[in-house]
Amino acid sequence: MHIIVGGCGRVGAELAERLSDEGHDVVVIDTSEEAFTKIGTTFNGESVVGDLTDKAILSRAGVERADALAAVTPSDNANLMAVQIAGRLFGVPHTVARLFNPQREASYRKMGVRYVSETSMIVASIRNDVQPDSLPVHLAGSDDDVAVVEVTVTAVGRGVSVAEVERDGDARVAKVMRGTNSRVPRQDDRFLTDDVVVCAVRRAGMRRLRELLAGDA
Repeated sequence: MHIIVGGCGRVGAELAERLSDEGHDVVVIDTSEEAFTKIGTTFNGESVVGDLTDKAILSRAGVERADALAAVTPSDNANLMAVQIAGRLFGVPHTVARLFNPQREASYRKMGVRYVSETSMIVASIRNDVQPDSLPVHLAGSDDDVAVVEVTVTAVGRGVSVAEVERDGDARVAKVMRGTNSRVPRQDDRFLTDDVVVCAVRRAGMRRLRELLAGDA
C-alpha cells in the first residue's frame, strides 16, 4: 500500500517506521526537515518538506495513487483539512485524522471523518478504572493478535446475525449501537444498515468481518 503520513512528531514518526517495516510504501510530510530525524534507521520510505494541506505537496507525496492518509500533525484544523482534501479531491479511500479537542468529535462524526482522539480514550479509560465494579479497558497494541474494532454496517451486512459473525471463532460481538441506543446483542439478533458493531476480533478475521458487515475487502 502507498500510505502518506502527515506530521513527523512522536506519533507520526513511529507510525511511519512501523508501516515501513511492514513493507508498505510510506511518504512522510512535515514542515520541518529536522523532524525527520525522529524516524528510526530502519525506515525505508520517503520524506517531503511542506504543508500537509498544500495540494502541490500532497501531489509530490503521491496522493493520486495513495491507498491511505493519516494526518497526525499537532493542529486539528490542519488534520481535518488534509483528510478532506485527500478524500474528496483525490479520492484517497482511507483517511484518518488525529483529534486533540474532544469537543469536536460530534461534528467529525457528522462529517463522516474518521479520527483518533487521544483525550477521549484516556478520559474513558480512567473513568472506567475508578468505578468500583468496572472491568479493565484494553486497547490493542501493534503486536497484539486481538483488537477491539468498530464496523459500520452497510446494506451488504443488513440481516447478518451475531451468530454468523461469531461462527468461525475469530470475532466476538460486544455491543451494537443503533442510533442513540447501545446494547449487548443476542446470538439471533440481526444487524440493520448503519448499526455500529463493536467487536473483539483476531487479526486473521479482520477481512472476513469487513466483508460480512460492510462489503469491504
